[in-house]
Amino acid sequence: MELSQLKDRICEAYKGEAEELEKLLAFVEKDSSIFPFNEYELLLFSMFSQDGITYDDYMSIRSEYISKNPNLWVFEISAPRKFGEGYGQTLLQSISNNLKIPDKTLDPEYRGEYDLWFDGIKIEVKASRATDRNSKEPLYRKALSSDTKKDFLMNFQQLKPQCCDVFVWIAVYRDCTTIWVMNSEEVRSHPDYSVGQHRGNKGNEGQLHITSKNISTLDKYITQGSDIEVAIKNAAQRKTI
Repeated sequence: MELSQLKDRICEAYKGEAEELEKLLAFVEKDSSIFPFNEYELLLFSMFSQDGITYDDYMSIRSEYISKNPNLWVFEISAPRKFGEGYGQTLLQSISNNLKIPDKTLDPEYRGEYDLWFDGIKIEVKASRATDRNSKEPLYRKALSSDTKKDFLMNFQQLKPQCCDVFVWIAVYRDCTTIWVMNSEEVRSHPDYSVGQHRGNKGNEGQLHITSKNISTLDKYITQGSDIEVAIKNAAQRKTI
């Protein structure tokens, strides 16, 4: 359920006259909303004041929306580092406690160049959120569901295939999460991988934009969270073949 559908759902619950509903919608449309006093808060409160919606109606709509958008809070994380490390790595470690934060006891040559370590495999973790690339609104308002038909963009950047064995990429939608696991050679050889992300880095970093046009090229790397250890080992083995 996206925001446009939420408004429809609220209107369906309204028990007043159709003419009154039209007036309410016109009033909300003209209002200068600002978070957290947004248009939905104003619409619901106005309906309450007219006895056009009950508390039970509100709780039902609220529960439905939350259940269909479990990842929406992730789009409210503003700091890129907090999102990538705080969310991405934490998510993977919550799936498997065998994925370790590397240090010199695990890897004597470790210099901070990768994120996780598993059974001798060096892992770089990247996360990105699916958003409407044609919208200029805040992230939480342009967050997309996995079944979206809109043109979206997920940018996996600061990629250093030379520094890890395996990449784990996390794609966050408002309703679910997709995990791709591939080795560094598979990332480097992807037709949309571009080197030299930043001027002067001499090709040490690259990036890969995932859109509605090329996302299917990663289908073979999709893994279920519970299979993350097997997927990482398999990806590492493919690199040596």
